[in-house]
Amino acid sequence: MNALIPRPTDITRPFWEGLRERRILIPRCRACGGWVFYPRRHCTHCAAQDLAWTEVSGRATLCTFTIARVPTLPGFAGAEPQNLAVVTFGEGFNMNTALTGVAPDAMRIGMPLRPVFDVLDPAGHTRLLFSAG
Repeated sequence: MNALIPRPTDITRPFWEGLRERRILIPRCRACGGWVFYPRRHCTHCAAQDLAWTEVSGRATLCTFTIARVPTLPGFAGAEPQNLAVVTFGEGFNMNTALTGVAPDAMRIGMPLRPVFDVLDPAGHTRLLFSAG
């Protein structure tokens, strides 16, 4: 199996299944309302173990980025440069990702972004990228 194909766990499965459906599902604490990303069993704000998978808009802004001119993994060979990014969702949490369709010299902190659902194989495995917009 390609190393780039997600391997869902019991904890992350709803996230990956949501992406297959072109939906972004993120755990949210029922006790305090905090968003929890990356997925885990407890709230990172209050430690409650009462999380609910909640759909988010996908609207985001570019928080920070780096341009990788050498492959970060063998599976990314030939995809250089990689525009690696941290994006801030409108709901207030951050996510590591990559930008697609954006020239490195066009990337600006604070630029608005839209989600891109990148289907990786015929089985429908999907990763979440972002583009300008």
